[in-house]
Amino acid sequence: MTNFSEEVAAFARDLLRSMWAELGVVDAPRRHDWQAIDLEPLIVLTAMVADSRLRERTLSWCEVNSRYVSLPRLNRFASMLGQAAAQSCKTYAAALKKSSRRVRLNVAPDLRRPSLIQLRLRELLGVSARAEALRLLLADPLESRSASAMVGPAGYGKAGLARALNMLTSAGITTARTEGTGVRYRLNRPSELAQALSGLPARFPDWPATFRVVVEILEYARQTADKAASRIQIAMAAADQIRAEIARIPGASWPPLVTDEASAAAFERWASSFVADQARAQTTQAARPKKREVIYTVHRLLLGGWIATVREEGDQPRPLALSDDPELRPERRAKRRLKLDEIGAAAEVVESVLYDLRTRELQRQRGSVVPREAVSDSRLPAMSREFASELLRPMHKGQAATFTEEFLESWTAHSRTGFSATA
Repeated sequence: MTNFSEEVAAFARDLLRSMWAELGVVDAPRRHDWQAIDLEPLIVLTAMVADSRLRERTLSWCEVNSRYVSLPRLNRFASMLGQAAAQSCKTYAAALKKSSRRVRLNVAPDLRRPSLIQLRLRELLGVSARAEALRLLLADPLESRSASAMVGPAGYGKAGLARALNMLTSAGITTARTEGTGVRYRLNRPSELAQALSGLPARFPDWPATFRVVVEILEYARQTADKAASRIQIAMAAADQIRAEIARIPGASWPPLVTDEASAAAFERWASSFVADQARAQTTQAARPKKREVIYTVHRLLLGGWIATVREEGDQPRPLALSDDPELRPERRAKRRLKLDEIGAAAEVVESVLYDLRTRELQRQRGSVVPREAVSDSRLPAMSREFASELLRPMHKGQAATFTEEFLESWTAHSRTGFSATA
């Protein structure tokens, strides 16, 4: 029968294998493909927990992909996780220097994976406080945050983060607002930024906090492996340490209060379940964050023609499509002999709306930006003309109509049954 110590150690190794699989290291089940990976805390936990095979493969990854690794963050998180973590990282770093004895594996990460948003940001901004500040703001793009609130998960000091945030504000990526005695920062156009970064994962866990809990559990297991007599006292201390971190882990249950043998056993069940949940944390569609509201607006212009805009919650409206209308081009008026097909002009912008709608659906499924040419549906032109005839025909010049993403999804789902795809 597997004892508690062996059980939590096995779960911790499963957690490592799944996360390193996202980075391309091991052929293991990928259970964290919709969770943002944080590289330096992962390396620290690996140095402490990994078996020899995984250790060697991760050392090879670090050697090949050293440009992605932040040594200041690595040292900071090793220090935060305690003396054992610091010593393990020192040993890991020493092994990394002995690269001549290691078979060099080609383990370049696939940066298109949603989980590797941190590495994509580092490709864009370098291994810097700016990249980490932007990652943390993207984690909750509709909320503003202060530099001091981001210090822990960012792995940089408050002064460095404040400088990074000020640089992002100067570039127009964030907005700074003074609240009370501090300054809070918020993204200006989060949805456009997410598209530019090839999409975002569903969750941005606080891995430093999570790993501190895991390390505390593993340390408790080590200490009690041959000290059954002092198990209650060790469990009480471990539970107290864990409570200081657990509030930073959304959805995590709190460890039970340890007072006697029964509650110590309950603590071990909680601890085993916690590590198992991290190892098996596959984000289902139902558990993913609620998508932000998207509104499409179609305008019939006073001068003729149509224009469509799209606005995602938290962003400003942006132009989506403009009909190719002769009335908007004076040089073409003299050549026009037939009456303008207003429905056809309206259908042009509706087709762009439906393409945008379909693109968003595929982006959510794949976790990356899907190019327009990848969205292929031969029914869209006919559906667009039907939509324009049914819903836009009554509009007069100067009027506008708005449609939610949910309404358009419902309308297109119903309308597709009336059209047969030809390609």
